[in-house]
Amino acid sequence: MRNTRWAHPERHPTIGSTNAEALLDPRPGRVVVADHQSAGVGRRGRTWTAPPGSALAVTVVVPAPAPPDLGWVPLLAGLAVAQALRQGRYAVPARLKWPNDVLVAEQGEWRKICGVLAQGAEHAERGAVVVVGAGINIDQARPDLSVPGATSWRLARGAGPLPRRVRESLLQGYLAAFAALLADPAAGRTAYLAACDTLGRTVQVHLPDGSLRQGRAVQVDRWGALVVEGAGRRTVHRAGDVVHLRAGEVG
Repeated sequence: MRNTRWAHPERHPTIGSTNAEALLDPRPGRVVVADHQSAGVGRRGRTWTAPPGSALAVTVVVPAPAPPDLGWVPLLAGLAVAQALRQGRYAVPARLKWPNDVLVAEQGEWRKICGVLAQGAEHAERGAVVVVGAGINIDQARPDLSVPGATSWRLARGAGPLPRRVRESLLQGYLAAFAALLADPAAGRTAYLAACDTLGRTVQVHLPDGSLRQGRAVQVDRWGALVVEGAGRRTVHRAGDVVHLRAGEVG
């Protein structure tokens, strides 16, 4: 992938959706940031909400790379978030769940702190692009989290509210990490595999057509797809919702 140069971030105290805003003019390098989304969306059309001022929504636009690198763009975005969360004074341990979740450790349990939504688009002059949104839980307390298994940066640290300046350091760390990963996708894939908590686990993959596949996650292939081994065969999944199963849940 080519080197990515980010434009100056466009900042909004509140906005409907950072992805929707970026899609109105998907210029490569564009960065849209908001402290609150009134109509945020996740994968498969799910809504994403957080109390005002408690989260950070970041959408960037990158030129669409050729396959197989194209499938890795959202995975590398999640890795960039994880790398940014591991840096600095307020660092927390972070790992990844295929395909689009960033997990942090809260009281010994890995919980979701961020999801990534990538959408293809076309720029009139620059051609195919990918609009990549990341919604990061920053300062929510437990009652603010409506999704089971979620957490926030504040809760992962086990401390009080975070200083306002950490949002800026997280944003800059994310942008720097994502640009570096896009510039060297081979190294990015290696780093992703090392940070992926899905690999080696027994999982259920809930597929877009409503079917279910269970087995051991053995590989993320060169296209960014998850390879699952079970019932005497291997299946390859380019999309789906993954559930990590505990020993007592396997059946």
